[in-house]
Amino acid sequence: MALAKKPSKKAVSPVLATLMMVAVAVAMSVIIFTWSQSFLSQTSEAASGQQAAQNIAAQSGILIEAVVLTPSSSTANGSATIYLRNVGAVAVMPGQIAVIGRSTNTGFNQSIPQLFTSGTTSYSYTFNAGAGARTLSITLTPATPLSKSAGAIITVNFAYDNAAGKGWKLLSGDVITVKVTTTAGTFAQGTYTVP
Repeated sequence: MALAKKPSKKAVSPVLATLMMVAVAVAMSVIIFTWSQSFLSQTSEAASGQQAAQNIAAQSGILIEAVVLTPSSSTANGSATIYLRNVGAVAVMPGQIAVIGRSTNTGFNQSIPQLFTSGTTSYSYTFNAGAGARTLSITLTPATPLSKSAGAIITVNFAYDNAAGKGWKLLSGDVITVKVTTTAGTFAQGTYTVP
């Protein structure tokens, strides 16, 4: 009896198999390299932008040198004059001011937050009541970024309508907190008593 011949199975030669594995590895390496370059570039740009902002914030600083408070009277509205100085190494711009009265105050027991935006250095709120219009106003002088050691004055003019009992009245003995924040995120804060 004759034996049947089995069909021969030819495999890929070891040299060809090695070359194919090397080609696949090189192709994968190129794909991964291209992706990682793009990813690292985007990550680096984002990190450098964030680092620049942190550097500015780290070099900036402001100080509230003094706050002069004038209480409201029957003939005049009260005011708060805030003297600010840049004590950092870079120019800064006041970005937000908040004047906060304690809830136990007999006069001003509210909060006045105000955001100074680019090109805007004053804020006013007018309400009509009783005898006529009353206006609360906040102004910043100068209106430009403060260079190193430069000063600025922020004036808050309170407004109160005695006849209608509306508005913001600053009375002797009231305790207020003043907080000024720069556009870089640094801030100065202090608590003061109205004389």
